[in-house]
Amino acid sequence: MTLGLEQARAPRSERLWFWRCAHWGALVLALSECRTPPPVTRTPADPPSSRELVPDDALDDADAREPAPRTDAAPQHAHASPADYSREQRELAERYGRRRSQGVLKGEASYYGASFAGRKTASGEVFEPRRFTAAHRTLPFGTVLRVTRLDTRATVYVRVNDRGPYGKKGRILDLSTAAAEELGMLRRGVADVRADIVERGVAPAKKSHVHRH
Repeated sequence: MTLGLEQARAPRSERLWFWRCAHWGALVLALSECRTPPPVTRTPADPPSSRELVPDDALDDADAREPAPRTDAAPQHAHASPADYSREQRELAERYGRRRSQGVLKGEASYYGASFAGRKTASGEVFEPRRFTAAHRTLPFGTVLRVTRLDTRATVYVRVNDRGPYGKKGRILDLSTAAAEELGMLRRGVADVRADIVERGVAPAKKSHVHRH
């Protein structure tokens, strides 16, 4: 009350100065109270009800229901190693190495390879490039030849099971890939050879025609 009377009696300039000081004091006090409060440490949220702990026996039942990983998977099939027909050549050489020639053929030999594998030959056999076989135009199937390359004297024994070669005069034999490799002619493709007949195959019997009256 006394302060109010003194302010009323004071000159106007003093009263104005007083109210300005009071205004600025209140403003400073308000700003000091509005400072940012320290961060509040938050506790992690409770897990949802779907993640509540379950008894151990319930977990065991759940594990029992899950299918166990298969350990009996079929092993991968290993690639079968190709058949080795080198024994066939050794047997032919041992059997016919000392046989005298029953006839001689001279001319050029070629060979046919993997692209014909699996096809039927004229004799009905399936062509296998790794076997020691040959094609001739007229010799009976099963005829065994001792084929010698003239420039290197390399020799191989082959069995006739197909017909050919056709188209080029002077070419007398088509050899399998294995026989051509034995003579060392794979890169060149052809070679001049001498073919000795060491065993003649049996020609198929000709069908007799029965004349009906």
